[in-house]
Amino acid sequence: MRTKRILSILIFSLLALLLILTVLNFNSPIALAQNDLPGVLLQDTTPTPPAQERGTEAGSTDGILVMGFVIVLIIVLPLAFRKAK
Repeated sequence: MRTKRILSILIFSLLALLLILTVLNFNSPIALAQNDLPGVLLQDTTPTPPAQERGTEAGSTDGILVMGFVIVLIIVLPLAFRKAK
């Protein structure tokens, strides 16, 4: 009887915490760019770095594609070669 009460209190507390965190997540703060704060006026700009001739191309997904195939092989091959019981 005592463990049921403790368990129900624990579940209720976790659900209340989940509800509070969910409500706080939907509260969107005011954007900083719309505020007229003096700190915003003190921002320093930096020049754009020059483009490099060698290296990877911006927006290239070749490495991501290869890594996806490797991950699929790591998962599928042991399942394919597993002996049926």
